[in-house]
Amino acid sequence: MKDFNLDTQPKIKTGFQVPENYFEQFEAKMMEQLPQKETKVVSLFHKKQVWISSIAAVLLVMIAIPVYQSMSKDTTIEATTLENYLVSEYSTYDIIDKLSTEDINALENDLTLNEDAVESYLLDTQNIDYYLNQ
Repeated sequence: MKDFNLDTQPKIKTGFQVPENYFEQFEAKMMEQLPQKETKVVSLFHKKQVWISSIAAVLLVMIAIPVYQSMSKDTTIEATTLENYLVSEYSTYDIIDKLSTEDINALENDLTLNEDAVESYLLDTQNIDYYLNQ
């Protein structure tokens, strides 16, 4: 194949030419070719569709309310039930292992000691020590 350099040799003509005033007349020619019929407009909201959709919405609400109420009743857990479950299933060390440092810090901040509770605890532990030493 022969080397071709555009700088030294004459340029090649493409063979394609745009007719005169093509772009100025393009829009008018295109509009002449389009059909001039009026388009039929179809309404999105027929009376039947409105009735059917309203009936479907009422049925959906009738089904959803009992299902929602039954789900909300089943998910409530009493605090004593939860405590009994944790005591019977897990030891204190298992629970501590599952808690993160952030959880432990939050628990420490939430716990407040009452002077009466501390005093009764100390009295109970002194009594236990007294009975154990005898």
